[in-house]
Amino acid sequence: MRRNGRFPALLVFLALGAVAVLAGSFFAWKAALDAKPTVSERWALYVENLEPGQKLVVLSSKQRYVASKEFAAKVLAIVRVKASIELSAWADVFYFVDASDPSLWTISWNQKTRALSISAPEPDCLPPAVLTDTIEVSAKGANLVTNTVFKLKEEAAKMKDELSADLALRARATLSDATIRAGIREGLAGLGRSFCVAALGTEPRELFVKLPGD
Repeated sequence: MRRNGRFPALLVFLALGAVAVLAGSFFAWKAALDAKPTVSERWALYVENLEPGQKLVVLSSKQRYVASKEFAAKVLAIVRVKASIELSAWADVFYFVDASDPSLWTISWNQKTRALSISAPEPDCLPPAVLTDTIEVSAKGANLVTNTVFKLKEEAAKMKDELSADLALRARATLSDATIRAGIREGLAGLGRSFCVAALGTEPRELFVKLPGD
């Protein structure tokens, strides 16, 4: 009889133990779940380092660049190939005008003639965003096997930051290009036109944009 009495008691004990374990697991799971950041919290953590900018992007372009000999030499040194190569890539280049200092701007509106005149500061460009899938390698005076060419492309892609820095010098040189400056003026004109329509309710009949050196 004692054995029969102990057996149900043992079952109750084991059942209570199982419930306790399950309860502990549940509360541990709930605590871990509560500890996880929500979607909005994760987003807040992701964007917390963003800072308001005062750069007006007025022109974007895709440009093909040929890397400098110095950069090509670095790639060759890593792959250990003795050859004369040309490494080229396409990059997205964005031109902007700084809007942080109003004293560098002169904007006038003639209500009678509906003429808008904008005199902006010297534009600049952001570091080129290299499109690594467009990197091309061509050899001069040497026949490189396919595997070597792919290796050169891979190494150049790994050195994307250095390639971007190399191309940044070329991008800034285009700031004096007549076509680029015309595009920048057109971008500023578009912003001025949109502002007149939104703020004044009318589109300017004449719009003049001037950059330093014009």
